[in-house]
Amino acid sequence: MLNTGAYQYQNVAASTIDNGTVILMAYEGAITFIQQAKEKLSQNDYAGKSIAISNAVALINELNLNLNMEKGGETAKNLNKLYVFLSYHLTTANLKKDAHKLDEALEILENLVNGWKIILEKEKERVAASTQILPESSAANNTISSISVSSRV
Repeated sequence: MLNTGAYQYQNVAASTIDNGTVILMAYEGAITFIQQAKEKLSQNDYAGKSIAISNAVALINELNLNLNMEKGGETAKNLNKLYVFLSYHLTTANLKKDAHKLDEALEILENLVNGWKIILEKEKERVAASTQILPESSAANNTISSISVSSRV
């Protein structure tokens, strides 16, 4: 039986995570699944490899489906192309049992993770800087604007 306190906590935690963190988690999840696929492939566990790759592709496809093409502009278009490429590349790796293609997908996703980590850190710094208390002489002494993490592409 599911612990309702833990279940409620997970629901609240999941609903309060910013978009950037969710994207980062999806990338890291895809990386984990690809690493599992490589391990399963080396053990000749083809069913396990296929399941792991399918899970990675599902995460990448979910990221692609949630791109905001209007707000994201050229970046969203480029990510769309990259996600389509990764899905195709992983599917090919699955069919051909190709560890090299899995490594290539891993490299791309690791670069995306590193980029998102930098973006999230800069966003934290920006939010922290914008919420510092203004000097006493400021006309906007009692006004601190609240900044939300902007929706990413």
